[in-house]
Amino acid sequence: MKFTEFCSKILDLLYYRKCYICSKKCMDMFLCEDCREKIFSNLKFHEVKKFGTTIYCGAAYENELLKVIRGFKYHKKSDFRKILSDIIIKTVENYNINIEDFVICPVPIHEKRFKKRKYNHMELVAEDLAKHFNIELKTDLLKRIKDTVPLYKLSITERKTMIKGAFEVSKEIKAKKILLIDDILTTGTTIEELSRLILSEEPQKYIVITASRSNKCNF
Repeated sequence: MKFTEFCSKILDLLYYRKCYICSKKCMDMFLCEDCREKIFSNLKFHEVKKFGTTIYCGAAYENELLKVIRGFKYHKKSDFRKILSDIIIKTVENYNINIEDFVICPVPIHEKRFKKRKYNHMELVAEDLAKHFNIELKTDLLKRIKDTVPLYKLSITERKTMIKGAFEVSKEIKAKKILLIDDILTTGTTIEELSRLILSEEPQKYIVITASRSNKCNF
């Protein structure tokens, strides 16, 4: 056990953590067993062919999972990476997706947002998945070059306008098997734009997996 992990466990014993969702006592990553069980007992797998690829989703973006993703994304609860990675693992298992020899790519964030958050939350999830499945993680194949406002505040038309030209992709994608991961499938504008760019570089295979799917998604 690393020294930092040992210290963390000692602090947990002395100053127990409260669940981020319900405030009950918990001993692991700010989420109690009851709230974790609610998330994983209510997975809602979804598969759809869209934007020239297949998109797989693991759960509905609601209730406890909605709070976990917001905490992870906006409030520095990086421990919640394991919730999203476990959901994606279960999605791969549910659909028996063969991702051998794939390169995993998280949806990138702009450098300004990275400096503010201190991490790309989906890059942390991708690290866990790469280790679990023994596949390669590449963070330099996709780049966000436009600092957009948070898309959840915008209409579909505004999202499409805002996301246009927000990314660039590397020509190294050609002939590779690409697995793109994201936290939420909402209207699909981000996935649509990235898929257009990725497919233009002619990957050998390309699929998308998101941890959750919003009720705003109409496909």
